[in-house]
Amino acid sequence: MSFNAEQHRLIIDEILDANTFNHQRSAASKAHAKFAGGSRAVVIAAEMQSGKSGIALALACYQRKSLSDIEIVNRKLLKDTLYLVTMADVALQNQAKTDLEAAKNVVISNFTNYELALKAYFKHQSPKLIIIDECHFGSGNESVRYDRIFNYLEKENQDCKVAFVSATPFSALYAAGESSILRHNFHTSLVFHKKSAEYHGIRQMHHNNQIVKLDENHRDFCEESLLRNRFIRQFQEHEGFGWSLVRVPSSLAKVARDLLVDKGIDEAQIHVIGQKLSGLEEHEVCSLDDFKHEFETANLFDDKLIAITVAGFRAGVNFGQDMKDTLISTWDSTIANIAAVVQANIGRACGYHHNKTAKHYTNLDAVRAYSELLDHLESRDEGNDFSGLQEVFEKICTRYDVKGFDRGTTIANEPNHYVSRKLDDSQTYLTSNFIVVPGKLDVPDFDYSAWTVEKDVLEAIALIREELLHDGGPYRKKGRALRGAHQNWIKAQWVNGATYDDGTASCAKSRALYFTSKLRQGEPVQFNEIVNPGGGEKTEDKRVMASIFSTFNLSGQMNAFKRAMDMDDMDEISQLLNVELDNTVILLYVRGDYSEVLSQEKQSVSLERTRIKNNSVF
Repeated sequence: MSFNAEQHRLIIDEILDANTFNHQRSAASKAHAKFAGGSRAVVIAAEMQSGKSGIALALACYQRKSLSDIEIVNRKLLKDTLYLVTMADVALQNQAKTDLEAAKNVVISNFTNYELALKAYFKHQSPKLIIIDECHFGSGNESVRYDRIFNYLEKENQDCKVAFVSATPFSALYAAGESSILRHNFHTSLVFHKKSAEYHGIRQMHHNNQIVKLDENHRDFCEESLLRNRFIRQFQEHEGFGWSLVRVPSSLAKVARDLLVDKGIDEAQIHVIGQKLSGLEEHEVCSLDDFKHEFETANLFDDKLIAITVAGFRAGVNFGQDMKDTLISTWDSTIANIAAVVQANIGRACGYHHNKTAKHYTNLDAVRAYSELLDHLESRDEGNDFSGLQEVFEKICTRYDVKGFDRGTTIANEPNHYVSRKLDDSQTYLTSNFIVVPGKLDVPDFDYSAWTVEKDVLEAIALIREELLHDGGPYRKKGRALRGAHQNWIKAQWVNGATYDDGTASCAKSRALYFTSKLRQGEPVQFNEIVNPGGGEKTEDKRVMASIFSTFNLSGQMNAFKRAMDMDDMDEISQLLNVELDNTVILLYVRGDYSEVLSQEKQSVSLERTRIKNNSVF
């Protein structure tokens, strides 16, 4: 027996009632109304742990409920919504599948495999709605991943709507005021998620004086300080069951554990969450699920725990209600930007609970700036005029001395700053191939002919090794570059501790995995996207693009969370790229054939943007 249209809609209502809350349905309803009113793109601002998955589920349900009676009873047309996880993380994708399982019309994928998902699940119709999670990742004008999605929406599926969901959507909105990835012809709108009164987030924590400021001189948990002593004392003096969370660089997890033991905390109370951490055996680390089991056991005996996590742990992790209610304190030395701070430890502690005693040791200036930015977005709820955002955001970032509020968008607070305009890069080339080799800096005149016979590649490797071995090297150095104007045919990215992996889709590790994965699968990749030329550069002038992962590259940011890569990082990237472990790994991409079709398409888009911009002036 098959259901009729009314029965299908009743089932959708039951799914909504059983799996979402009123505030989530309200945000989704507003977004759906924006689509009905002419917007093709809606940015939904939903704070950390406020229920983004519930909003996405409700939005998918409203999409299905809007179908005609004929469409809704057609099983072949069931799949009509594509949910994309921005980060290439299998665990997050699996979590999304669990969160959205009740919505049978949703297909879960990510930016690497979404084209395969289109072929596999949308044989009878194209998606009517695409939902993009964590839209702050890669939302700048040159975003490789968003650009592909918007090209698909503009050229192949012009009836599809797109919803961006993020707790920190500032760069996506910031860019919307310019000629941006949020195209003007998409009539982008904003919806601010109004949480219920039970929500306890960063603004509420700030109001309750639960945030302790860590300045640049006291952020390292492994260095002696009065604030660290206060943190440890608070844990030790806490009566009854509870737990604390400490986030350190992966290379310092053992150091942090040992110093806590030296301070009198029982080693059985300390749990390091991670894998393959420097100085720690496999049995000395645990998974998040393992720690949750230890948490439940400690509760039986009224005991206390400390969890030590490392960089990258923050993204998408939900501790659950009980863990948030019993949290004693958190320590996070993240300093990169507002998104990195608020989505880390303190962001994981947000949610629908009443824990007003936990203390959070973090970058207070970033929290203040974030709170003020949220206030501004909330005042613009349901708007679609983003023309004044740039000025507002610049003032806030300057006031709190925060140079970047989100990945992909940087605000300079120095006087008389300027932005370098990019040259016309419409001449488009494909990528011929790539190669990954160990640096072998300890072997003079190492012969790479076994790996490749391409002259440009061999010469590029030689020039890169020459820079690393210059003046008696190798040694740690910041500001590396290939010397001499005659070497401009190579674009070199010197990956250091700050740029290797900050948990975003635009960091060096993510980009390397994204491009190499597509090339291994035989998919076409634009060389322009890999080169991503800066001011004064053009792709057509480059023949080779190289990413150099090395422990000898040093970040110029003196207060960076991690200035240089360590051997744990090198072991990770070596395994991911399937190359011999070394203190230096060189990834090289080779420019391929010129694409006249893609070049003409880019030129046409550029001319149309110019026309729209000129028309909007008059």
